[in-house]
Parts: sequence; C-alpha cells; structure tokens
Amino acid sequence: MAEREEIGETQILAALLGVAEMVGGVSDIDELVALIARVTPGLVRVDRCAIMAYDDASREFRTLGSFAPGLRRTPFDGLRVQEAEIPWLAQRLIALRLPAILKATSGEAGLSPALQQRLSLKSALVVPLSARGRFLGLLWLDDTRNPHYFTSEEINIVQGVGAQVAIALDGANLADQLTLERRRIESLVAVVADGLVVADREMRIVSIDAGAESLVGWQTSEVRGHRMQEVFDISEAEASVGWTKDQGGFTSAVKELRLRARDGHAVECIAQAVAVRGTDGETVEILYMLRKKPGTSGYADRLIDSIDGLAEIHAVDPPE
Repeated sequence: MAEREEIGETQILAALLGVAEMVGGVSDIDELVALIARVTPGLVRVDRCAIMAYDDASREFRTLGSFAPGLRRTPFDGLRVQEAEIPWLAQRLIALRLPAILKATSGEAGLSPALQQRLSLKSALVVPLSARGRFLGLLWLDDTRNPHYFTSEEINIVQGVGAQVAIALDGANLADQLTLERRRIESLVAVVADGLVVADREMRIVSIDAGAESLVGWQTSEVRGHRMQEVFDISEAEASVGWTKDQGGFTSAVKELRLRARDGHAVECIAQAVAVRGTDGETVEILYMLRKKPGTSGYADRLIDSIDGLAEIHAVDPPE
C-alpha cells in the first residue's frame, strides 16, 4: 500500500512539473487553458474542469476553457456569471483568496438554483487564481458521476495548479496591455510625425516603427543593436541629443538630418528627440520622432515609383 502511495505522489509531482513546463512553453493562452483543463481532473480523480477569468470592470466571471470526457461542449462553455449572482462564493474567492468546496446537498452551495441546475452540481472544488496581488479568476473541478469528497491533499494539488494558471493568465494580460500601449503610441506618432525610431541611451537602435520603415527602408530585425550613426550614416554629433530642462520637463533641439536609407539614398528629415526616463530620472530610451521634409522621397515612395516605372516599360508594345 505504501508503495502505491509513493508512486502516486511521484506521478502527481511529475504532473505538476508538466503543468509548470506547459505554462513556460505554450505561448497561446487558449491552447494552454485547454491543456490544463484536460490534465487537471486526473490529478484529483474527477471528470470535469473549467477555468474562468474575472473582469474587474464588469465584475463578471467568464469561461476561458473547460473539459469533460466525451463531450465537445460543456455547460461551462459561453458561461458568464456576475459577481452579484454568487455573493458568498465571490466573497471567499476575491476578498479572502480561499478555496471553496460546494455541495448541492448543503444550504450553502454558493450558486443560484439556475446555475446549480445548469452545471448539474453534486460537489465542486473552486480555487481562486491570483498573481501579483490581483484576482484573475477561478479554477473549478467537480465530478459529474457522483459527489466527490475532496481531501486536503487534493486541495493542495489544485491550488498548486491554480498558481501556475494564474501566472499564465497574468502573463497574457501583460502581453495584451503591452500590445494596447504599443498601438496607442503608434496612433500618437501618426498624428505628430511620419515615423519613430527608438534607441537606448547609448544610441543603439531598439526598434523602428512602420512609418519610419517606409521612410528609410530599414527593418528592426536588420538594425537592432546597431548605433544610429552607423545605420543612418550620420555623425556622432548629429545622432547625439542635447537636453534642456524647463517647466515642462526635458526637451531637445530640433535637427535636420540626412538619413541613409536601405537603398543608399539620403532621406532629409526633421528629427525631434524625446527622453524616456526611469524612476531615478536617468534616461532609459530615446524616441526619435521623424518628419519628412517637403519634396523628399522616402524609401517606400522610391520603391513604388520603380514598380510603376517597370510596369510602364512592360506596357510598351515591342518593336515589330
């Protein structure tokens, strides 16, 4: 008997390590949620699992993924639950960050009668998902065959899985926020400039946005890590920034630069540098806002002209 328990513990440890590896190796959050929902029930001998995210603004839970053997869809699919519909359960999960055991036979099932009926609740273990002090959702496990008695060991196992799920959800949220912030910056740049080049404080290129790429032709993957003066064939003095400080913060002088494009042509630009400073006040990155001077052709303009010229050549009738 002791040998079987030891093997069981080894298998559980291997499964938990596998979940951690999935979190670190699977970048698609939908795929990861589906995998964890499929794997987790076997760890505690139940047959159904659901992962639900929580939205602070709407105070609503919504299903990210669920699994039940032999079913393409589960009662959790498409489910949205307002926090006000499950006050006792929400209080325990969100405020106290404690797991909850729900029983249909108990007067404190924690769910409305309609929700109990939809889910065919017998007994369930619900674990909060939180990371970096933020409540992110819940992990639900139950058995559709009969009421399941969840042991303290099983609760600890599910909490371990929940911690990994929370890390994955937190990472996905951060990625979404980063993408949104990048789109905001791109929208702002489009209003005030033709393109943006981001460099570190050593004037090494970090990124080139789509607008700047159309001006000079260089892509971020080609020039990342190279110094501004090397890529654009300008002097160190032209690439450097002289900062002045006033009531509005740090500003720099506007410069007129001839930047070497990918095809070797010079693109005349008006450049304005903006400092990005850390909490200590030191410059972390420099944003070079580029505006093309009137009458100057950018890399994309010349590329389009060359294609149009080629089309005109092919359109000419050949001599007889």
